[in-house]
Amino acid sequence: MKIGHPSGQPLSEEQQLVLQSFQHRLESMVSSQGLTSEQVQELVQELRAHPLISAEIMQEIRQELSRLMPNQRFRFD
Repeated sequence: MKIGHPSGQPLSEEQQLVLQSFQHRLESMVSSQGLTSEQVQELVQELRAHPLISAEIMQEIRQELSRLMPNQRFRFD
């Protein structure tokens, strides 16, 4: 999967692996128990602490959360 944004860079292979790992973890959590806002906030904070996280990955995470949990609002600050 190539991700490119007008002001961003395509994700490196390492970044894609981080994103895929998060997506699998998120899908697993949603399908088995659901997610609270607090759990999402903890996951986002954990990701932001990762040295490979970029604005492009955070955008993908927002989209993934919107897809898995429609009509929910999450804070990413």
